[in-house]
Amino acid sequence: MLGLVVLMAAGCGGAVPLSGEGDPLVKVGAIISQTGVYAVLGDDMETAMRLYLDDHGGRLGGRPAELVVADDAGSPEEGQAQARRLIDDEGVDVITGLIASPVAESVVKAAGSTPVVIANAGADTLGGPKVFRVSYTNHDHGYAAGRYAAERYGREGVVLMASDYSAGIETLRGFTEGYGAQPLKRILTPYGRVTDLEPYFAQIPPEAKLLYAFYAGGDAVEFLKGYRQHAASKVKLLACQNLTDEDVLRAVGQDAEGITSVGMYSPALDDPDNTAFVTRWRAKTGRNPSAVALQSWDAMRLIDRGLAKEGGMAAVGELDGPRGAFRLDATHNPVQNWYVREYQNGVNRVVATMPPQKE
Repeated sequence: MLGLVVLMAAGCGGAVPLSGEGDPLVKVGAIISQTGVYAVLGDDMETAMRLYLDDHGGRLGGRPAELVVADDAGSPEEGQAQARRLIDDEGVDVITGLIASPVAESVVKAAGSTPVVIANAGADTLGGPKVFRVSYTNHDHGYAAGRYAAERYGREGVVLMASDYSAGIETLRGFTEGYGAQPLKRILTPYGRVTDLEPYFAQIPPEAKLLYAFYAGGDAVEFLKGYRQHAASKVKLLACQNLTDEDVLRAVGQDAEGITSVGMYSPALDDPDNTAFVTRWRAKTGRNPSAVALQSWDAMRLIDRGLAKEGGMAAVGELDGPRGAFRLDATHNPVQNWYVREYQNGVNRVVATMPPQKE
């Protein structure tokens, strides 16, 4: 009970007591996808969180910490059930993880007074006094890509394509606002159920100059394979971050060569914090970290800093780190740089940096 009261006080802006040898255990409940379309992302999420704990002596905010992992199986109902189990049976002090937006929405409803730190899900409606996000909102993700598309390609001839669920729809809406013009066409494909995208690529008008697409996980792999086969010779692709994240790149290889994307992270970012993070991740896994891995690392870092700071996570302010400095705004969503990346010879190389436009 003491551990819960301490963390809740921190999340509400209360004082954090001094740490010592007798400090109570902090239990962090991580709800991730260990099965289903996002299982590969779930592996990165758990690995990054455990790596953070290992690198910080198994302590958060100077107190001993334990990570308790639960599988949401990509299901909102299962995610909600796991949230209740973690809170009621495991006694976790904070919930984190949350890859898919529908799962995150159901977990936030079930969490009640337990703080939630979202490591990935981007649903625009997610929020609340005890909800914190270290990834991005779907709107901001799409908006940044729309800004870039308008500046680089002009405001005409764009077609939008996405998986038909909240993340896809909200990302395309944000793109349209950032782009400043209506698309030629918007194409939605059934979420997690399509392996043959040829009929959807056939809907792209012949006058299209640019295709902006949102897909993630297994859907992203299928999209890129289909794009190379059915659309690459007809229209240029601008991808969301997820389409060329490291989990997808390992599956598609050369199918991603030359593709430009807009995202909030790249393993190729040239700064000391990122160099150290990438080196540590490669030593553990033998490969580059995904954006999901970086976001999961930062979720643990926010919890760590919040526990150590009077006022809790709401008072952390600016966080430096592998992606560059970012801060949480009044709605607890990140204000951060966006990066234009081009996939070249196995690396998402950063070709431009877009400063934030959000206050």
